[in-house]
Amino acid sequence: MNSTTQAGQLLGLAGALAGAPTPDDVLGAALPVLLSLSAAEGATVLTPTSDGPRVSAHAGTELDHDAVLQHDDTADPVPPAWRAEGIAQVVTHPLPGLAGTLVLAWSGPVTDPTTLDLALATVDAALARAQAEERLADLATRVDSAQQLANMGDYDWHIATNTNKWSDQLFRIYGHEPQSFMPSYEKFLSLIHADDRDRITALHRHAYATGEPFAMIERIVRPDGSLRYLSSNGEVLMDDQGQPVRMRGTCIDITDRVLADRERERVAARFQGLVDSAPDAILLVGQEQRVLEANQRALQLLGGDPQGISIEDILPGWPDGGTSAVGASGLDGRSLLLDVITMDVDPADDTGPDSALLALFLRDAQPRLDGEAVAARLGEAQLRRRQALEINDNVVQGLVAAVYALDVGQTEASLSYLDRTLSAARAMMDDLLDPLDGIGLQPGDLVRTSAAVIGPQDDPAPEEVEPAQLQRSHSVLVVDDAEDLRMLLRARMESYSGLTVVGEAADGIAAVEMASELQPDLVLLDLAMPRMDGLEALPLIRAAVPGVRVIVLSGFNQSTLAQKALEAGADHYVVKGGSMSRLLELVDSLLEPAS
Repeated sequence: MNSTTQAGQLLGLAGALAGAPTPDDVLGAALPVLLSLSAAEGATVLTPTSDGPRVSAHAGTELDHDAVLQHDDTADPVPPAWRAEGIAQVVTHPLPGLAGTLVLAWSGPVTDPTTLDLALATVDAALARAQAEERLADLATRVDSAQQLANMGDYDWHIATNTNKWSDQLFRIYGHEPQSFMPSYEKFLSLIHADDRDRITALHRHAYATGEPFAMIERIVRPDGSLRYLSSNGEVLMDDQGQPVRMRGTCIDITDRVLADRERERVAARFQGLVDSAPDAILLVGQEQRVLEANQRALQLLGGDPQGISIEDILPGWPDGGTSAVGASGLDGRSLLLDVITMDVDPADDTGPDSALLALFLRDAQPRLDGEAVAARLGEAQLRRRQALEINDNVVQGLVAAVYALDVGQTEASLSYLDRTLSAARAMMDDLLDPLDGIGLQPGDLVRTSAAVIGPQDDPAPEEVEPAQLQRSHSVLVVDDAEDLRMLLRARMESYSGLTVVGEAADGIAAVEMASELQPDLVLLDLAMPRMDGLEALPLIRAAVPGVRVIVLSGFNQSTLAQKALEAGADHYVVKGGSMSRLLELVDSLLEPAS
């Protein structure tokens, strides 16, 4: 083969390889030319592909590709098995960038090894170019995919020619098909929101003058009229004379983030409004137990701004002081009673110094306590109403029955009605006076708001009794807030030989004063009276009149009252309504000297 022909083949090879886009295409275009470079007939070419070794053979001959690669005889590079197939010349050539080796085999010697070497070098260059183009295409695809995922585009503006290269995604961000127009600076400005154009151009001029990088938020208007927000940055490249020649940078569509931030701000503002208008005072306390934030109600309730103040200064002893009617200190010096509710708060960023937050909801407990007191008084009033109904059914009707019995001359029946009525009344009093929460009646509990009134009546005839007569005169002080009972007791005592009523008192204070002044031998003492009850007056009477004898006359049948009266200094406890002769017998036993 002459040199002119070989040179033409090499040029043809270079032309064929120039249009091959992939390494396989390069090898496929190179094989015919490589085969034609040998004068020998029946040449065999073996080449690897992406799918594995591929054997191309003339005259149907197929050879084991690995046989030559494993044959290491430098003196005779042709494997014996290949010679048996008529192969006389073998050339192996590693393929750059590929995991394989190109193997060329001929039935005769290669006539021009130099031309073969040039051809193989041309193939190597074409393979390197195809591989580089593949990598570049892959990189471009990956960059475009990444920009789409990040919704980010890039630009490169050549200032002198006013030509601008935008990435495909930047076109999409602006609402256009990729590479659908030349994005000159004027075209770029036309896409910017009218209210932002002067600010953007001023920022660019400053970057041209100083060479400083820049960042900005810009609004663009898409062809469909929708508004988008972009976060853009850029840098200006200068030539050797300091003149701006290029500006390049990136743009990210942050519309969703901007709208989300605005929604969060709107929700936060609305929530803050709800917090500030809440009826409860709300404090946010950090790890150091200091108030970080407080709503307006907290400022009003506490009398000042508690931010920065230790919670212990507001709620001494907290959190061990309970949650209901907790004692608190106002910032203006007032003492407060607060109901306290706590709630853990998880901040969005739980890695900072305020990662453990506590919300305290405070409410003035006084209105609640006042309401509970009103409810208690209402309940007490309702209870008294029910008691009044019971008294009407049990006492009043019993008294009416006794009056009717007297009207028809049934004295025995009348006395029976009266006796049962008194027993029922005392039983009701026992029920009413049962200790609440383990606390029984105390001195002072029987103080009446007014004196007892039975009503006008004629003095009854003295009861005929024949007790032992007293041997000497004794003075008696009658103490009862019911004037009618005092009159009956005076009449009965003075009708009895040896007794003189020296005074009457309608309440405990008057009883103490009169006992101190009159020094009686005997005091008939009621328990329930105005100003001071009998339990309070008893020890005072004892102190004022040494040796005085005291008989307590009470309408209460409760055994605990009898015990309290005896402990306070009474000699006897007599339930009102019993026989008058029994009372006189007690008087005799107390005042008669011991034999």
